[in-house]
Amino acid sequence: MKRLTGKKLIARIDLLLADPRLEPEALLRKRWTWLYMIVNFIGLTCMTSLGFVWEIWPILWFGYALMITQIVAIPLFRITKRFDLVLNISYGIIVILAFAVMLQIGGLTTSMGFVFIGMNCAMGSVLAGNIRWTIGMFGLYCSTIILLGILQPYLVTPDYITPEVNSFYFVTDAVWVNACILFLVILFMKDKSRYEKSEAEKLRKIDEAKTQLYTNVSHEFRTPLTIISGIADQMEQHKEKWLQNGPYKIKAQSQILLRLVNQMLDISKIEAGSMHLNLIHGDIKKFARYVVGTFNSLAECRHIDLRININNESLYADYDPEKLMHVFGNLISNSIKFTSRGGKIDVSVFGNNRRGQDMLCISVRDSGKGIPKESISYIFDRFYQVPDEYDQIQGTGLGLALTKELVKLMKGEITVKSTVGVGTEFIITLPVTKEARKKNDHGVSMIHSDTINSIVPIHKRDGEQKTNPHISIEKPILLIVEDNKDVVEYLITILKDYYILEVAFNGKIGLEKALKIIPDIILTDVMMPQMDGFEMVRNLKNDIRTDHIPVIILTAKGDFHSKLSGLEIGADHYLIKPFSEKELLLKLSNLLKARHKMQKRLGSLKMLSHHGNMHYKDEMLFISKINTLLEEKMENEDFGIKDICSHLNMSRPQLYRKFSALTDNSIGKYIRTYRLHRAKSMIESQSKNVTEAAIDSGFKNLSHFSTSFREEFGYSPSELL
Repeated sequence: MKRLTGKKLIARIDLLLADPRLEPEALLRKRWTWLYMIVNFIGLTCMTSLGFVWEIWPILWFGYALMITQIVAIPLFRITKRFDLVLNISYGIIVILAFAVMLQIGGLTTSMGFVFIGMNCAMGSVLAGNIRWTIGMFGLYCSTIILLGILQPYLVTPDYITPEVNSFYFVTDAVWVNACILFLVILFMKDKSRYEKSEAEKLRKIDEAKTQLYTNVSHEFRTPLTIISGIADQMEQHKEKWLQNGPYKIKAQSQILLRLVNQMLDISKIEAGSMHLNLIHGDIKKFARYVVGTFNSLAECRHIDLRININNESLYADYDPEKLMHVFGNLISNSIKFTSRGGKIDVSVFGNNRRGQDMLCISVRDSGKGIPKESISYIFDRFYQVPDEYDQIQGTGLGLALTKELVKLMKGEITVKSTVGVGTEFIITLPVTKEARKKNDHGVSMIHSDTINSIVPIHKRDGEQKTNPHISIEKPILLIVEDNKDVVEYLITILKDYYILEVAFNGKIGLEKALKIIPDIILTDVMMPQMDGFEMVRNLKNDIRTDHIPVIILTAKGDFHSKLSGLEIGADHYLIKPFSEKELLLKLSNLLKARHKMQKRLGSLKMLSHHGNMHYKDEMLFISKINTLLEEKMENEDFGIKDICSHLNMSRPQLYRKFSALTDNSIGKYIRTYRLHRAKSMIESQSKNVTEAAIDSGFKNLSHFSTSFREEFGYSPSELL
């Protein structure tokens, strides 16, 4: 049998008293009050039992009346919303009953402690939280005491109330009432502490959410600012080249910033109560067709099928065109954002009737990634973002919060249904009214182009970024991993004269390309689809084929924790957007200079054979694995590059690129030189003659050995004897 702990008992009581109509604080008070009622009921029942034993009839009828009162009050208390009313009425009856008992047993002097019962009821009233009822309860109790004092000279004490019985009951009641009050104080202090901790935790979460908001807002601002700043610099340096596309790209990024600022301002207006509806009367279906149609080109650009399921039957109603445009815009752009290429989005608008009230229903359903069940209840919370383990699609967490506030402003409601991997459907229900002034164009003219541009992103059809089909050794190979095509285009512009460029639009593709081509250096963003930059860098640094590649993280996530995370997983530099072109070029150049310095130090066989160099520990670990394989297979003339690739689980190009990046030398030449140095060491130590040294170092052809030896050292092996 499982032990019932205090926490489990409280949890069961809370489940018993649960009432969705009550606020959390009211539910807390209901729990306190219910426990107090139960404790009092148990105490008074015990007192009644003693009255039966000693045949004190006033106590008996008091006990029976009390039980009837509490049997009615406790269940009623549990189910009613006005639990404070039930408590105070039942306690008021108890105070009056106690007053009647004291009249029968001789008044205050022989009250047998019943004077404390009214005090206990008055104290219990405090828990209910209704100050008026509490004052009334104390007033009732004090009135009974005053009245008893006035009537005391006229009251007679019955014979069965002996001094011993009176003293016993008085002490028992006093102890019991004080125990109840102590219980009340302990209960109050514990729950107060728990409530304060809960509030502190809520404040902490709000603070974390705000911090996350600032981080995401920073990211949303920094990326467009990087593009605007960079293109402005390029337009200044190369006017003719950027004259056509430059202004367009700057305007597109400006609209992204405007959309973000407008969302934040709209939420502030709603909070301040300064946002009002500007209603017109028109055919809402025609207006909806116009609004949804503005997203057609964006959907086509993303290869998404946007369907408008709105029939030709008119539906006239009052609505605010601009607010409704924002609602449609947020929901449809969200669906496009989270729906993969080849997916579909269905937008429906239709009338409905609910309990005699005409309603307007708007449905936006997509075949996107879906929302986890545990996140659905939070998606309309301000700053909240669905945890995104695999697809790092980020935002500010404001769009859906603003949508819900606008729907509430229109006296409607919004609900969501979602299944992970299947899709999501948002359903908006608005009451249909017909009081506003009719607008012949159905409100379309009230939607300014600036409003449309701030909601519908400016876009061009996707074009393939040009990369290098053939790898050249003349320039270093730089892999750009960035999901924003405008940022990629800007980076290509400033880097193409210095590097051979390869491009990947997310971390997953970036990892695959890095393993395939083994670039000289990698430039990556952090927040990207399918695999973020941190995960990609972690995989690269844990793979022997790519752990030597220098990495610069180029991102808008500029908070200290993100910087620390990037550097901890092995990134060489962390550059925050917007960045200086000169700073980026300088950091890339310095990393390559450091690599050349490493190549110079590792370029000699003496250095490669020295296992104790800690400055290039990871690089030496790789080379030591090759040395170990060569030592084990030294006598095998056929052991070569193919066998090393097999042992290290690398392709031939990967081994060539990696070894060349570390030593600026070819792996084939290194194997030959290593064998010759081993043979030279055998001959010098006089442990082997020339023939034996040649055979033991993997040379079966003595003529070839002598020729190779002379080419390497400038003299024949026989001269060492």
